[in-house]
Amino acid sequence: MTDTHTSFDLTDQEFRSLGQAVIDLMLGATQAERTEPVFRSISGPESRALLDEPLPAAGTRMDEVLRLWSERVLPWCRRNGHPRFFAYVCTSADPYGMLADAMASALNQPVTAWRSTPAAAEVERLAVRWLDELVGFAGGGSGLLVSGGSMANLHGLACAVARSELEHPGVARERLTAYLSPEGHVSMKKALRLMGIPAANVRMLAMDARRRMRPEALKQALEEDRAQGLLPTVVCASSGTANTGAIDPLLEIASVCAPQGVWLHIDGAYGAPAAMTDGYAWLREAFARADSLSLDPHKWLFAPVDAGCILVRDPQALTRAFAEFSEYTEVSQTEEIERFAFFDQGVEMSRRFRGLKVWTILKARGWHRLRDAVAHDIALREYLDERIDAEPELQPLGSELSISCFRFLPPSEKSSDDVNRHIAETLVREGRCYLSPTRLDGVFALRACIVNFRTTRADIDLLLDEILRIGRAALG
Repeated sequence: MTDTHTSFDLTDQEFRSLGQAVIDLMLGATQAERTEPVFRSISGPESRALLDEPLPAAGTRMDEVLRLWSERVLPWCRRNGHPRFFAYVCTSADPYGMLADAMASALNQPVTAWRSTPAAAEVERLAVRWLDELVGFAGGGSGLLVSGGSMANLHGLACAVARSELEHPGVARERLTAYLSPEGHVSMKKALRLMGIPAANVRMLAMDARRRMRPEALKQALEEDRAQGLLPTVVCASSGTANTGAIDPLLEIASVCAPQGVWLHIDGAYGAPAAMTDGYAWLREAFARADSLSLDPHKWLFAPVDAGCILVRDPQALTRAFAEFSEYTEVSQTEEIERFAFFDQGVEMSRRFRGLKVWTILKARGWHRLRDAVAHDIALREYLDERIDAEPELQPLGSELSISCFRFLPPSEKSSDDVNRHIAETLVREGRCYLSPTRLDGVFALRACIVNFRTTRADIDLLLDEILRIGRAALG
């Protein structure tokens, strides 16, 4: 049998040439975020037809593959870094982070344990410690980088359940209870379900007029559940909800949780970086009283996806929740640093070198510049609210941090939802701006989220001008 040469290696010149072509495409993509539409409309069948074909048996020249990137993939990707992309919580990616992410792919380090990749392990552990310091969690840097806020919330809630089982051995999970507001992120509801906490034991607490959890409702629910023989386990508070940016009264909630020994998890996936700013510095005191905190560098710290983080106050919390012994992963090192294993801290075994892009952004930008970028976005939201208040045809519905919800007001309340839905759909179709709608108390709302270092007041003005134009035209 004759050996077949299967090496995928390139010559140095081939690698350099292709690398330059990819860098040029990356540069073009970032330039397009300043000059091209936010989104180019395309139907499902049209997008399928651009690429659909049988599995190739023989390869295609890489320059032809890059041509397909350029003509059939990149033009139809939504431009999340566009200065008038106001949907969801999708940030403009820091170019330093892009390049670091490419380097991480080249290294292809599965960051499983210190023994597997000492440098990558130390980069990630330092990045986590810096994130802890950045937002004032004051937990000493115990935590883990994960794929995003959903996984970070899952890890935090798993720690709460593991502590409950440690302190109350033999108590069935059917007796555990959890508490959040109706604005709490859906990922926390999913995580609780996956951990076997019955839906009937997840308390959706009353909110105040600013869509925040009411501490008195929490206290009452805890007391009622204990009287019923249930075991209050975790409170899931929010530091910046996805809907309106609402921040629960975290200090008051912490004061309810601490005396009763209930784990306080704060979902700061979006809003935690605001703790750097003067206006939201009070968050630092609240975070320092939480048992766990989620935050996403790939949201308001401008890292490319995927990069989330879970911080925990108890250094053993993650290990209690996730460590499992196996012969093939047993760590033989004896020195403390060298014994560290990420696979004992979370769900994943194989893990991307996420720490490189997070560490690079923190190191290259410094927290002062990141603070200023976050403060800039908050100031733009405040300007947006001022413009909304000044327009009789617009009604504010709720805002906080860098999110503002509002609606266009037609003469008839009955037609309000239809007109505002038309505005949102037209904005996306025309591609000049991109909004994500939501519903607040049954009302269809336009929702603008600003997590972008490119956005300016001129972009806010254009957004509102377009909304007014489309709304007025819809009324004839």
